[in-house]
Amino acid sequence: MRFGVVGVGYWGKNIVRNLLRIPEVSELFIYDTDNKAINKIKPTYPILKIVNDFDELLNIKDIQGIFIITPPETHYELGLKVLERGINLYIEKPFVLKSDHANILINKAKEKNLTLMSGHTFLYSSPVIKIKELIDEGEIGKIEYISFRRINLGIHQQAVNVVWDLLPHDLSMILYWLGEDIKFIEGKSFLKTSFGKHPDVASIHLKFENEILCEGLLSWLSPKKMRETIIIGNKKMIIYNDTEPEEKIKIYDKKVEELEPQTFGEYQLSYRIGDVISPRLNTTEPLFLMINDFINSIKLNKEPKSNGNLGLKVSEIIERIL
Repeated sequence: MRFGVVGVGYWGKNIVRNLLRIPEVSELFIYDTDNKAINKIKPTYPILKIVNDFDELLNIKDIQGIFIITPPETHYELGLKVLERGINLYIEKPFVLKSDHANILINKAKEKNLTLMSGHTFLYSSPVIKIKELIDEGEIGKIEYISFRRINLGIHQQAVNVVWDLLPHDLSMILYWLGEDIKFIEGKSFLKTSFGKHPDVASIHLKFENEILCEGLLSWLSPKKMRETIIIGNKKMIIYNDTEPEEKIKIYDKKVEELEPQTFGEYQLSYRIGDVISPRLNTTEPLFLMINDFINSIKLNKEPKSNGNLGLKVSEIIERIL
């Protein structure tokens, strides 16, 4: 199978690396407007075939799919051209910056019977999949509250703010875990620094249809990198720390219960503190699994886990927040 990658910089080179690990990939074509990116990746992977412009890539005979790993503001225009040529399409997150554009891409893919994937890699990570299993099995009980922190120093972007850059990760995971949509936006606040073109910090409060409260902090201005999510159930609690090298998930057998009053006016709480468990997780690279899902979806003509509809939902929610 022949594939193309548009954009081989910071993240695109990881797409290339994983594509070359897959036996079905017979030829891989790359295109980037930045010659420095091409010159940097070519010596590492001499097997790559370089094309000189985007139209040349679209005209390659029997190309099965194209990966768009370019600045977010270019995703819609490039993606629509790919679908109009009848080529399966992967778009890196954020999918597109307008929900109207997402709907156009989804409808075009349906019209052409093509696979459309939005690049939400965390849906393929072992910790996220394990948490989904724990929730579905009722291990932590009814979810009442979710808190997340996604902060680091940079990388500032010219065309999008910190919400478009970082929130798609957490939204995609929470939508996957809960299987429900946002009911309404509880609150939001943004900080724009003197040197930034867009907001660099965002505090967001959301409520889901089943009354689950969700709050998060996003920042490009932290000296410390943090990727942490806390999920509070009425039976147990989970902390997911993606920066931990090994124990990324910890399940806390803790809860607070109201005791039956013994006398008039008496009010007591019981704090149960049990074991802390860190489950064993698969170590397969999530990006490899996601690319495999894209290729298998093309072969089997099925919807990938991270599809265009998920990209649409994420875009719609961020539009409402902003």
